[in-house]
Amino acid sequence: MVLTTRVERRIAEDFPGRDGQVVGELLAGLVNHLTDRGDAEDKERIAAATLLCGRGRVDRLLDAVQLAKEDWRDVLVGAGLADAGWRERLDADFGPNG
Repeated sequence: MVLTTRVERRIAEDFPGRDGQVVGELLAGLVNHLTDRGDAEDKERIAAATLLCGRGRVDRLLDAVQLAKEDWRDVLVGAGLADAGWRERLDADFGPNG
């Protein structure tokens, strides 16, 4: 699975220039690491949560990627995407899906 358009758009906003390319590769690698877990929607949510935990800083994003690889549920909690209203939060932070 490649990253969704809205996740890629958010990467470009949070990490302009070369940093955005590196972050995109990191998150794509994370999604590939999680290939056996969940569906595309779950993977987008985990990638988005990891990006939110990064808060625009590469060092924080690296920590979040590592955490997601160890236990992706912790990243969902940290980003506020673990509860029932996660779809609405994702739409609010990343825009409509598509």
